[in-house]
Amino acid sequence: MLIVQLLVNENLLNAEAALNRAEIENLVELCRKYLLLLNEYREELFKLRSAPEINLRQSTPLARELTEQVRKAIRSAVEITTRERNHTENLLESLTAISGYEAAETFNQLKYKGFDNWEMRSSGVRVNSDDGELLTIHEAVEKAGLLRRQEYITNKTTFFRQDSVASAISDKQF
Repeated sequence: MLIVQLLVNENLLNAEAALNRAEIENLVELCRKYLLLLNEYREELFKLRSAPEINLRQSTPLARELTEQVRKAIRSAVEITTRERNHTENLLESLTAISGYEAAETFNQLKYKGFDNWEMRSSGVRVNSDDGELLTIHEAVEKAGLLRRQEYITNKTTFFRQDSVASAISDKQF
């Protein structure tokens, strides 16, 4: 019964549900909490994989089959948890680690203020014209973070880094 309780971890499921219901204000905090629980859960699964009960040679065909099913369930849980952890790490990074260049790219992808020609300049981020609004790098990064959180809440879109430029992928397409 211990194995089933570990495989069906209620704290982890509750954290996932909370993240799915997150709002702009608490998205980063809930993402961090979920990531922490995913890491702890994965470590517990790794400990379970080396438990003597699962590694003993079983004497009957039924016992061998049941043990093999437990091993498969643990392996599957590790794979799912790893995939979810990687996704959550990418999401958290996309919400918290934004450069000025990535802020400009976020503005362009989301057509912030109706423009898709934002660019990074030494003085800040602005629309590609001399009379366009200028945002300091700090202001642009803060605004891009807010826009990314809104986009995730609304469309489940995560922004990924590619060759120093961010690109957006929506989870809805999966």
